[in-house]
Amino acid sequence: MTQDNLLELAKQGDIQAISSLINRSLQPKGITAKVAIKDSCLYVMLESAQVLNQQALTEFICKGITNLGVPFIERIKVYGKLTGEDFPAWNNEFELVKHTATPLSLVNTESKITTKRLKSNNTYYDIEGSNGQIRLTPNRIIISRKGATAFITQGLQGDKEFPITKIIAIKFKGTDAITKGYLQFSIQGGSKSRSGVFAAVSDENTVMFNDSQQPEFEEIKRYVNSVIDGEPIDFDELKFSDLNQIKKQNLESVNTAERLFWKDKIKPLMISSSILFISLSIAPEGSLRILLAFLLIISFVFLCVALLKGALVHN
Repeated sequence: MTQDNLLELAKQGDIQAISSLINRSLQPKGITAKVAIKDSCLYVMLESAQVLNQQALTEFICKGITNLGVPFIERIKVYGKLTGEDFPAWNNEFELVKHTATPLSLVNTESKITTKRLKSNNTYYDIEGSNGQIRLTPNRIIISRKGATAFITQGLQGDKEFPITKIIAIKFKGTDAITKGYLQFSIQGGSKSRSGVFAAVSDENTVMFNDSQQPEFEEIKRYVNSVIDGEPIDFDELKFSDLNQIKKQNLESVNTAERLFWKDKIKPLMISSSILFISLSIAPEGSLRILLAFLLIISFVFLCVALLKGALVHN
């Protein structure tokens, strides 16, 4: 069948013709496409032995199908899967924007398609927890364990990485007056995550957080849930930058309040240390002198702390 005949059938919504056009463009790149239509949605599963470039491929499929102008296709779902894997590594969904431009062959955009042996995700957010760190990419979660607390609770574990599409459930517990909060992922095909704060401390799929870190973990939960629900939030619109700025401002406010607190204590501590020094110099030998010496040492230590912390406050 000629290219023109395929194109004409594809414009009419013939699923075999659409599949043939996509595969003619992608198979030379080592990518195979499977196509299906259900409820006005076109499903495209892309499979390759190499890691697929998510952005380039989704743009290619979306532009090509839009240009065909098939009247009953309203949405497109594109999936990328490595050969041999049971589940897609990523997926994107788009509402189809209709326009009246002359339909173009899908082949016209093939020069944009490339495969990469390395991950195609160049954008990510690093979120610090109390017993580990989470790197959030558009498609994956990477849990790492760095720091003393992580070593105590997790030992010498390496990084754990899994696609967001393999997450089947999330458990989120906020902080309270006694315990820290935690974010726990249940992975399809993985061992069952242990619930509860004390079990979460050593669970490999769980990262704990304190009160100041909680907003960032809430944002992770919000994004992951949106991907699980099939309606992913725009990754560039996540609020981590704003949350970091707020956290920085809050930390600066706390530090300023702490410095002001110690600055106000400098004068009273100097007076008390002077009084204790004079009292010690005239006190007779005995238990009273020992007590005064002990109090003078404590007062002097607090005075040094106040001078160090309070001296940072600008007059």
